[in-house]
Amino acid sequence: MSILHFADRFSCDIESDGKVEIRGLLSGGRTIARQSRLFQMKTQQLCSPGPFTISFSLPGPVDPRLFSPNFRSDGIFEGVVIKL
Repeated sequence: MSILHFADRFSCDIESDGKVEIRGLLSGGRTIARQSRLFQMKTQQLCSPGPFTISFSLPGPVDPRLFSPNFRSDGIFEGVVIKL
């Protein structure tokens, strides 16, 4: 299992069978500060502030040790993992 954490506000867990779970905390504000950068929300918030969880399965097994997470400068989370 590979786990990524960002200051207890965001985590991404990936298991070798391809199961992915993303957890986070929506602040409810229109501005988000992340790693000394400030992001202005440009989209409509579809759910109320508070904790959230998203789970899904990739189409096959993966190697979680090769998980390459990235919080891009535009505020988008991107994760790359190698399929087995």
